[in-house]
Amino acid sequence: MKNFYRLTRMDVAFIVGAGLFFFSCIATTLQTARTKAPGQVELSAGYLQSRGTDDTEEDVPIQLIGMNARVGVWENLDVGLEHTLDVTKSNDAYFNTIWGDVKYQISNHSNQDKKLTFSSGLLKGYVYNGDVSVHITTLPLYFSYPVDNRATPTFMYRYGLISDGFFPNSDSFDEPRHTFMLGIEYALKDPDAAKWIPKFAASIGTMQSFRDDDSGAFLFNFGFKVDSPFGQRQK
Repeated sequence: MKNFYRLTRMDVAFIVGAGLFFFSCIATTLQTARTKAPGQVELSAGYLQSRGTDDTEEDVPIQLIGMNARVGVWENLDVGLEHTLDVTKSNDAYFNTIWGDVKYQISNHSNQDKKLTFSSGLLKGYVYNGDVSVHITTLPLYFSYPVDNRATPTFMYRYGLISDGFFPNSDSFDEPRHTFMLGIEYALKDPDAAKWIPKFAASIGTMQSFRDDDSGAFLFNFGFKVDSPFGQRQK
């Protein structure tokens, strides 16, 4: 006989806390449009590289490592916390950043395969380097098309505003950042609601301000994820 269960608040707090302690120096991975189930936790770790489109082979790309923890709080709604570290040579940790976000799944609530899934939300970042104090406010849009229960191609767009204060001011809208990413998430084994599921994710894209004096940057990102059990448990 089967019965439904949810992780307790203490379970969630322990898993997120452990993830932040052990993976606080590893980078973000691609998010899909699908949100976590209520009480479910996802931990991800990976690597991101950013290189200017006009950089030469001698130029050093920006390199970030970090981690992301997500928790489902209600049906079709989850929240995330991320910490990225700038490990670029001779960059003095310029882009060390703390992130928090909320995501709502707007379509395909039944999570059917071969059906477009769309979600959006709000992403806030704070660059905390001693010489820099910058706030980032981002509106993300996620479009996923799960081809089966293991592979989920995703397109992501982010509209980002940079400001000195927590809330963007009128000047922030003069130079928004536009990020476009195309990637895939792949489960390394068939999903099972009662077991931890490891996944691989990778994406490529570009970030542009569309100004004449800004040629933009190429982005490359890969990492690993693990989803906690949820749903049904055998008695």
